[in-house]
Amino acid sequence: MNLKKDFGLRIKQLRNKRGITQSQLAEIAGIDPKHMSHIETGRSFPKADLIEKFAAALDVEYKELFNSECLFDRNVIMEKINNCLKNASDEQIKTLYKIITGYLN
Repeated sequence: MNLKKDFGLRIKQLRNKRGITQSQLAEIAGIDPKHMSHIETGRSFPKADLIEKFAAALDVEYKELFNSECLFDRNVIMEKINNCLKNASDEQIKTLYKIITGYLN
């Protein structure tokens, strides 16, 4: 995990979801577009007041900016699930199977 890169990717994801350009978000937050670019690429990390501005501009709670779980693609998620299952007992696997099949059916 790389906090700066994950944070930048999450900002970009939320910004795109809202239909805001990088330049527009930079203007709303009161920062230089180059600094915005550095944040989104993980080369820079914003101070707390800027994090609050991003959250307001993107209409999310600030903690949502740190939710990197949604950044994972299907293959990464499947790998994480498989790693969890490797350590599960037979009983836990049976229970999880029931939960998953109940959810998907």
